[in-house]
Amino acid sequence: MSLSLYWALIIWLGWFFWAILRVFLWWLVNSHIPHILPLWTLFVNVLGSFIIWIMFGIAFYYPLPQHVKSFIISWFLWALTTFSTFAMESFFMLDGWRYKEFLLNISLNIILTILFVAIWFYLMKLILK
Repeated sequence: MSLSLYWALIIWLGWFFWAILRVFLWWLVNSHIPHILPLWTLFVNVLGSFIIWIMFGIAFYYPLPQHVKSFIISWFLWALTTFSTFAMESFFMLDGWRYKEFLLNISLNIILTILFVAIWFYLMKLILK
């Protein structure tokens, strides 16, 4: 197998597994939690922020092959988190004159994802010392 085909397979597998997880989480959140905001986008963005720092910490402190780091950190998480969906859903709230929901959606997505990045950054520092 050539290197470029190998990388294409790694990228596709990472995207595939997280895209499947994302659809499952969408179904889980939307079918079990009553809501007015797109909670599934918030959930996957916060979950992605949580996972990326765990993976980054492991990849930083332990020697992993580059294709494993690329698979886990980049391609795996790109298919899970979704800034473009967040932007589209936020726009539709604005377009529908739902300003309170728009501001709440933006605030929760930004604050919670940054909060989870910070929490896991400091936890990984403590754990991996």
